[in-house]
Amino acid sequence: MRADEVDAYVEAQMRQLHIPGASLAVVRQGRIVKLKAYGLASLELKVPVSNDSVFEIGSISKQFTAVAVMMLVEEGRIGLDDRVSKYLAGVPEAWGTVTIRHLLTHTSGIQNYLLVPGLLEATERSGLTHDDIARLFFDRLSLEFQPGATWAYTNTGYLLLGNIIEKVSGKPYFEFLTEKIFRPLDMQVTGSSAPATIVPGRAAGYEWTGSGFINRPPLTENAYAAGSIVSTPSDLVKWDAALNGEMLLRRPTRNQMWEAAKVGEGDPAPFGYNCGWFIDQYHGHRVVSHSGGTPGFSSVFYRFLDDGLSVILLTNRADRVIDHMAVDVAGQYAAGLARPRNSPADPDPKVSEMLLAALLGLRAGRADPKVFTPPMQLFLTTAVGKEVWAWVFADGELKSFTFSESESWEGMRILRYKAVLGDATRWFSFTVSADQKIAQIHWW
Repeated sequence: MRADEVDAYVEAQMRQLHIPGASLAVVRQGRIVKLKAYGLASLELKVPVSNDSVFEIGSISKQFTAVAVMMLVEEGRIGLDDRVSKYLAGVPEAWGTVTIRHLLTHTSGIQNYLLVPGLLEATERSGLTHDDIARLFFDRLSLEFQPGATWAYTNTGYLLLGNIIEKVSGKPYFEFLTEKIFRPLDMQVTGSSAPATIVPGRAAGYEWTGSGFINRPPLTENAYAAGSIVSTPSDLVKWDAALNGEMLLRRPTRNQMWEAAKVGEGDPAPFGYNCGWFIDQYHGHRVVSHSGGTPGFSSVFYRFLDDGLSVILLTNRADRVIDHMAVDVAGQYAAGLARPRNSPADPDPKVSEMLLAALLGLRAGRADPKVFTPPMQLFLTTAVGKEVWAWVFADGELKSFTFSESESWEGMRILRYKAVLGDATRWFSFTVSADQKIAQIHWW
């Protein structure tokens, strides 16, 4: 593997996906093997991205919130199975059985406030405290399913975790993170993305209109514990190292963070998730990951646990699917993670036909629920389960769908397909149960 092959790949993806600037770090066995900046941090000023450019990392912020919670768990000040109502006043009666664990794993059933008409705007009013925002949630949000019945991504839960951190620690969220995480790890620039703060080296964020770039809209600070951290790959490399040691958390606690939550009667969730990480396997290798998207930035952080390999990619292009880039880069450094070069004969065309029909049905909003497992069926009734597919297909219509490979996992099969959406190459993974029901669909 040559470094310029990675550079050529990243630059080609940036052209294809209309990404103005990017910053990449690759870490193997605790050593930085690549740290490279690409493109422009400011289109207007023609300022190139540097290794010191600061990007919003969006929902990658959630893993910092989760570690803060787990620190308090280790101190005996929070219990994972404590009810949220133990810490926050005014929790609705319908939420009575929602626990800290449910919030950490997105299994609470609480609606994602970003998908409730008018609620984002209500939380953006000036002068609101974090308690005020929580009260808006208590007044206006309901449960989409009973806690623990399935999984559905919800920023609401992580904002509430931020409130709980503040209540238990007696400190503002970012003060707690600075004291307990950022400063001890010597993370030089990582902190709040508050728009009023002067952040040296802050990259400008952009959106793509289809014919050109525009500046991203103004942001508020309301996503604090769910997605409002800025950082650099160099700082995130320090975070990555800390996750391998015991400076922040003891090993048993860290291992617990990367155990995917089960739902229902002990079934796999539609997405394996815990403590700010999606939990998956790829070619039999354990991988934990998270993406982050804001109106001006997209990022991914992938940790291939069995390979001691981490890939961190930050960009200043609004909320874009770039997970495949992390996997493709990882394959350049670890042969066992490389994508198949050739497409083998499809061993079961009928199953592939069913999976394609299900995927297109989800895109069109009319998928047949009978082809999914019960937790997946329930997930698809939620707002996230209905709306995520438009984001996944943002690159365009499906032009091709070709069988690539399969592997076994917990008595099920993972079937992977190479797809072309518009002009972009994508990959879809389907976890299929023994009775040919779809348990999971991932786009990496």
